[in-house]
Amino acid sequence: MEKIKQFSKGLLFSIGLFLLYYLICPNLFAIILKRGLLSDNFWVYNIAYLGIYLFTFLILLAIVHRDIFKQFKEFIKEPKKFLNKGFSYWAYGLIVMFISNLIVSSLVGNIAVNEQTTREVLMSSPLYAIPTIIFFGPFLEELVFRYGFRKAFHKKIPYALFSAIVFGGLHVMTAIDEFTIANLLSHISEFLFIIPYGSLGFFFAKAYYETNNIFSSVIPHMLHNTISVALILITTLL
Repeated sequence: MEKIKQFSKGLLFSIGLFLLYYLICPNLFAIILKRGLLSDNFWVYNIAYLGIYLFTFLILLAIVHRDIFKQFKEFIKEPKKFLNKGFSYWAYGLIVMFISNLIVSSLVGNIAVNEQTTREVLMSSPLYAIPTIIFFGPFLEELVFRYGFRKAFHKKIPYALFSAIVFGGLHVMTAIDEFTIANLLSHISEFLFIIPYGSLGFFFAKAYYETNNIFSSVIPHMLHNTISVALILITTLL
């Protein structure tokens, strides 16, 4: 009974963080910053979008700041211990992601829609896209998918699998603009990309589980996105 109670409490906490990150905060700040988001001015438009992620980050950080600051202090004392674990698992995840991505892309005949969207946004709105993809995105995703879900799951494999499936699933949901049966069926092959995206989430979850420190997954996640952004910019510009 006590385990069910802890699971339910942890899951509700995770759902709360998820809703704040994906629905409540973005929509709320979109209303507040509406004039900036509709502006034709490049700088105003980019700063308004960056503001949405900044304010969302600050709100989620305010909710979990005690735990996160405590973990940051522990990280500062022994950064090598946490980074060794984090980068080791990131390397495993990168290998699985690369191989599975090649297989899925060859089967589907295209890259993931999420990747296409990222490239388009990066080139059209770099001022907000670069700091969001490199810093705000990884930090917020690790808070929701690793820190949040950890409160619901106490066994490593179920926790890592659940984190991976949800993490991967949400990365491919950008392919679906309308949730109808016909539209879902037309994008059914896109869901195969859950495997490469989820593999990275699986190993990030293992790193967090074994260290109980969010920075063991946040920093590799940030580095991963930094490399991805650099590669997209280089290949697109060339």
